[in-house]
Amino acid sequence: MKRWRNIVMIVVAVLYFPVMFSFVAVDKSKVICGDVVASICDSVENQFVTTSEIRDIILGKYPGILGRHIEELDCNKIESFLMKHPAISHCEVYLTYGGTLHLDVSQREPLVRVFDKSDSYYLDMEGEKMPLFKKHSAHVLVANGYVRRLAKNELMGIAKMIHEDEFWKAQIEQVYVNQKGELTMVPRVGDHTIEFGSVNDAVAKFRKLKALYKSGWNSREWNVYKKVSLKYNGQVVCSKG
Repeated sequence: MKRWRNIVMIVVAVLYFPVMFSFVAVDKSKVICGDVVASICDSVENQFVTTSEIRDIILGKYPGILGRHIEELDCNKIESFLMKHPAISHCEVYLTYGGTLHLDVSQREPLVRVFDKSDSYYLDMEGEKMPLFKKHSAHVLVANGYVRRLAKNELMGIAKMIHEDEFWKAQIEQVYVNQKGELTMVPRVGDHTIEFGSVNDAVAKFRKLKALYKSGWNSREWNVYKKVSLKYNGQVVCSKG
């Protein structure tokens, strides 16, 4: 008896699902796009683009999208168009059964802002140039001076060391590059500059500097010294003048 019951259930399932899918297919062909909803997955720190701007961009590019049958919409094509926006790193476009077109967007993440002669731009986490935006400025490390004296991977290496360490991310706000390609860093706290020298042995230099900040100086000495030099033979030299 149990065996026959299982056979009947299998037969019902085999007959049921094709019928249901055929109804779904028929219904989908009649559903129209009634709304476009954009969302930005990482808008806490940076707001280079807003949800309303994303929505307006798509409605401007595809003015007849609302009211069209959803089966006529090419989500891949819309994704490719959105990926041309300089602030967007990733997007996913999809339709829900009720007729809503969803635009889920992730923004590019700037690592450092570069001032190079008369030009200014960001380098993102991948080392790619990223333009400035009128409505929003990212609070990131600034690099200026003779920036071209450094190879891009050298600048990226220093910037990532600062970004990935919470202490340095909070403390170092600017890196100046001189004509020799040597670095001077400007801290947020303390009335001094940091003569970092070349990018060689950067890990050891940061380690020695952190030891000075955390163990070598008392709270009053942060504003006593005018320069901290790390450029000579692994030494940390502090000077008041």
